[in-house]
Order: sequence, then C-alpha cells, then structure tokens
Amino acid sequence: MNAAIGSLLCINGCSDKAAQNPIKKAPAKVEMVPHETELATLTLTSEAVKRLAIQVVPLEQREVSRHRTLAGEASVPSGRSIIASAPVPGVIGAVNNVFPQPGSKVVAAQPLMILQPMLSPERDVPTPAEQFQMTGAKANLMVALVTAQGEVARSESEIAGLQIARDRAAKLLADRAGSRRALDDAEALLGVSRSVLEAAKQREVELSSLLKSLDKANANGRVDPASPLTLTAPVAGVVRNVQVSPGQSVTSAAPLFEVVDLSTIWIRVPVYVDLLPKLKREQAVRLVSLDGSTLGGSSQVGKPIAAPPTADASSSSADLYYEVDNRELNLMPGQRIGIDIPMTSVTEAFVVPSSAILYDIYGGTWVYVQTSKSDTGTKFTRSRVLLEWVEGDSAIISKGPAVGTLIVTDGAAELFGTEFGAGK
Repeated sequence: MNAAIGSLLCINGCSDKAAQNPIKKAPAKVEMVPHETELATLTLTSEAVKRLAIQVVPLEQREVSRHRTLAGEASVPSGRSIIASAPVPGVIGAVNNVFPQPGSKVVAAQPLMILQPMLSPERDVPTPAEQFQMTGAKANLMVALVTAQGEVARSESEIAGLQIARDRAAKLLADRAGSRRALDDAEALLGVSRSVLEAAKQREVELSSLLKSLDKANANGRVDPASPLTLTAPVAGVVRNVQVSPGQSVTSAAPLFEVVDLSTIWIRVPVYVDLLPKLKREQAVRLVSLDGSTLGGSSQVGKPIAAPPTADASSSSADLYYEVDNRELNLMPGQRIGIDIPMTSVTEAFVVPSSAILYDIYGGTWVYVQTSKSDTGTKFTRSRVLLEWVEGDSAIISKGPAVGTLIVTDGAAELFGTEFGAGK
C-alpha cells in the first residue's frame, strides 16, 4: 500500500516537472537538397547507348568573333523603280475589263492598260513639244534597256566564275579533300545566278519589244488615231501606284503607273557612329527575324554595297547598305528586319555544336557530359552552361565544363527525355 502511494506521488511530481519545462520546437526546419549534378547522372548500358545513337565530341576553346544585331529597313534599290508615261495624248482604258491595282504582282510584258491616241482629224502630226516628250519617253526606255543589258553581261560573268567554283568544289569532293556542303553551296549560288540571268534576259527582250512598238507607233512622226497602244509592265515586280483611271484623258508624258522590281532589295542599317569602327563592314551579314532566329536559312546573307552615303545628325548615326536576294524572302519596302553584323573584336570562348544545347522550362541551358565509360555502362551527367550566342551550327558558351570534356551531341534530347521520364 505504501509502495503504491509512493509511486503515485512520484508520477504526479514528474508530470508537474514536465509541465514546468516543455520541449521547445524549432521555428523552422531546413532540409538540405542534393546538388543538381547528383540528380542528373544517368548510367546507360552499351545497348542503350547504341540504340539512342549517342555521339560525343570534345569541348573546344578557340577564337571567335562577336556579333551585333542591329535593326534595318528594307528599301527599293536605285534604278529598280520604273514609271510608265503616256507616249501621246489619249484616253486610258482597261485590258479585258481588268485594271491594275497598287500592290498587285505583275510579270514583264504583262498588259496593264490601253491608251487610245487622241489627235484632231486635221492634225495627226504631233507638235514639236509632243515630239520632244515622246523622245524623252523613248530615251527612258533606252536607259532601262541598257541597264538590263548590263545586268545580262554581269550575270554571265558571275555564272562563269561560279561554274569554276562549282567544278573546283566537285573536284575537291571527289578527291575527298572538300565537303559536300561546299559543293551544295556552290551549286545553289550558281542556280541563283542563272535565275537572275534569265530574268535579266527576259527584261531585255521585253524592253526591246516595247521600244519597237513605240517606234512603230511613231513612224514618220505620225500616230494612227485608230490604233490603240497596249501599255505593258516594263519589268516583273509589284505595282507601287496607279495615277490614272479608266476613261481618263491624259496628256503626253503624263505618269500612268509605277512598277517596282523587288527581286533584289536593299537593307538600310543605321549605326551609331562610335560603333562603326568596331564592325566588319566589308563582310556579308546574316538576316534575322525580330525574335532572333535566322531568316531564310543560313545561306541567306546580305552583301555590302556602295550606296549613296546617308546619315542622321540628330541620332549621331550613319547608314550601312546591304543587298539581299528577295525572291524567296518577299520583303516589302519599309519592313523592319534584323541584321547580324560581325565585329572586329575577337575573344577566346568555348565552342560546342548547337545540337548539344538543351533548354529547361526556366530557360536554363544544359549539356550532357560523358563522365565515364566501362563494360558495365556509360555514365552521363547533365551540366549547366552559360550560352552567349549561336552561330550557324556552333554554340558559343562562356561557362561550362573544362576543355576536352566529352559533350553529347547526337542523342542529347533522348538523354533529356530519359532523365525526366519521357524517353523510351
């Protein structure tokens, strides 16, 4: 009995002491998270590596030239806009009830409108002023014809040089001293030059035909009032504006319509004057869209040209001009476009194939590194890199693994999917 009472008193005393000194709980609990590389190591069997076709290359460090992307504006090259004028007074009519509209595309020698000559019955001989105006119109057509003939001669010379380059590339490829890509590029340039030559020849033929029709209409200084003149497009391009309407009477040399040849277009790039010495202005540039992606493929480049010098004193900028083949890009005058210009500064940087770069959901850039290889399996570790820019098939990074580290190129996306449960 006494023992039971003592035990009870002991329990009550202990409980009172515990109530007086409660156990303290920490206000926060910190759990250590493993390092990101410990969560990103994959071990693949040799069969899995073969099935995923994984290829690795060593990380290189070499001199690279920096680039600067500037905004440019498309504009019509000088001499690519032709304004058609009325050779004689008359009345404008539509061709098959179809009248040209601004913005419509036309081909060379396409009939656009009809001009019904309007001369008084007692005087079918133009006045000296009208003869002078017709002579001016003929002179303008002759200038356009001479320009077209010059383009034909230049294109023929370019084709001769490109054929030599193509044959040389084919010979080097046959001797296993060149690349298939070099041959493809040479053939592509040759094909472009041949297309330019065909267009120039067609323009020359149509201008010659237009001159002959004008000479026929003005034979002996007379115009047959009953013979309407069909006015055709002097070149292939886009109708920029139409200044007349069907049924309108026009005087001699009155402007009728304007056709712009947009097969080749100029890109005007305003550059801050202090930046000009840092740019390689004599080299070709890449065209990029507003989101930074390459426009028209890696083969689409702009060639620097000698254009009339222009500058803007209010913005302390001078203009650079580049010529671009616009037959596939379909750039319009006034359109904004990015120009990636190489700079004169050269720096040492790490270079990996662009196919090796992976992006997570937060925009972080990664590569997979082969850390070990044995009979039991091959280990790959995901490593973070700091991407600076992408140039063609190469990615330039400022921070990453050590030089010589084996980087996964082919199969990197498959490893990424395998790590996060999306791979097979």
